[in-house]
Amino acid sequence: MFRLPNKFPDLPPFLEAVATAVSAERLKAVAGQTQEPQVLLGLAFLARAGDPVRRELSQQAVNAKPEYGPMLAMLALAMDGVDEPGVAELLKADPDNALGHYLQGTLRHIANGREEALGAFRKAARCAELRLYQPVTGEALFKALDALSLQGAERLCALAWMASRAGNFQSGGLQPIARALGELAQAGDKAEIADLLFRLAGHLSVLNLQTRWLGQRALESAFMLKVERAAAEKSPDLNGYAAVVEALVGQWMSWPGFEDQAKPSELAHFLPERIHRAFAMADPAKATAAYLGEMNAELAGSEKAAFEQARDRASQAAAVLLKLALADPDGTIGPFLKGLPPRPTMPDGRPCIPQTGPVGKLAHEKPDLFKAAAANEEAMRALWRAGQNDPRRRNMERMMRIGWAILNYASVHDDTFPANLERLFQEGLLQPPLEPRSVLTGQPYVYLAAGEKRPAKSSDAVDLVLLYDDDLSRGYHEGFFALGYGGAIRPQDLQEQLKRRGKG
Repeated sequence: MFRLPNKFPDLPPFLEAVATAVSAERLKAVAGQTQEPQVLLGLAFLARAGDPVRRELSQQAVNAKPEYGPMLAMLALAMDGVDEPGVAELLKADPDNALGHYLQGTLRHIANGREEALGAFRKAARCAELRLYQPVTGEALFKALDALSLQGAERLCALAWMASRAGNFQSGGLQPIARALGELAQAGDKAEIADLLFRLAGHLSVLNLQTRWLGQRALESAFMLKVERAAAEKSPDLNGYAAVVEALVGQWMSWPGFEDQAKPSELAHFLPERIHRAFAMADPAKATAAYLGEMNAELAGSEKAAFEQARDRASQAAAVLLKLALADPDGTIGPFLKGLPPRPTMPDGRPCIPQTGPVGKLAHEKPDLFKAAAANEEAMRALWRAGQNDPRRRNMERMMRIGWAILNYASVHDDTFPANLERLFQEGLLQPPLEPRSVLTGQPYVYLAAGEKRPAKSSDAVDLVLLYDDDLSRGYHEGFFALGYGGAIRPQDLQEQLKRRGKG
């Protein structure tokens, strides 16, 4: 989450047949029976996160077709995680790809190398393209699935799984870039950083639906810097820049026939991930295991019965979504894996901007699929509402309310956290009858951030615990982190952090 360096978790495929097909043994066996470069590239793409077999298969693919070297360096970052060695390998293999320079700039920023970070971002801005090579890697993936004889539900599951993993890279690998630039702007030339963000937005917006969304967020950040500078200079451009930000923040994709459903942009953005999750949701034995926490709740009496009914409806909605997607697995997931097609040009050389991309075309051609996705989304929301009285959910909700009040306090007190939680009540940020006590044990939450400064960089805030519940009945603490989210932290990690902060 918004952090580099970052090793991506090994997302489970949810179907045992797919897990077997993408095991290291099976991938190596199929690779040993072919010299087809596309198949080898696709097999390397399929390797599980962190599995060393990816490097072995990548070497085979490069031996068969040296031109695949840059693509395989990019895939190692996208599928396994972003770190210095991986970025260095991409820069060596593909020095004109803006991706490597953007990632290097983000890593340099995290390591407090401001000038090195800006230098890398400037190099990225001068690159003509940010390349994810999706048209080639997407087609190679289909070839690999053919070689693995995956069809029907197994093929759909594998495709949705891979599209979900690619989406994780875009949020966990690409999203921190704009954050790093925004943080650099707070102590630098806002005009230059705004220009770098404009260039980032342009690089991201031509790749795929998910990166286009990230491009819009980069564009918002660029115009926000324009707003800040215009306000400081009392420029007449202030209202114009602010209006652009407002328009970007409120902008949503709109397709006919979905006015009363979930937002089409959300349906499209998360469709592969929802299809992937549907394989677990549609199977109660898997759904009630550790895969999907929302499918479990500790309730009693009528609340328990209502929750079980909502869970059954969610499983049924997932099954309907899968049935419709199974009619055309490649056509349903392909637009997400292959990215946006190259833009045609007009006679004078200007790019021709198409009105509808592959995913928009999919929505028009398969409205029943998107309506099923909307129904699945609503069923999941209803399930969450039915389980809202689960003690652990209520406990986390309470911690989130307190945590956000802590952050709001810091925002108006020179980025300094309150000396104690009582200050939040004194300043009206929290109101009784809420108490800063655990729903699970009745004991006060442990507040760690008294008088500390809010970190200036998101990479320092992502794991910084502000308060936590001392309950360890499940082997971990629930806590609220300075980046603004609640989650779990292992006791050994918490103790290590306490020592670093001089509180151990």
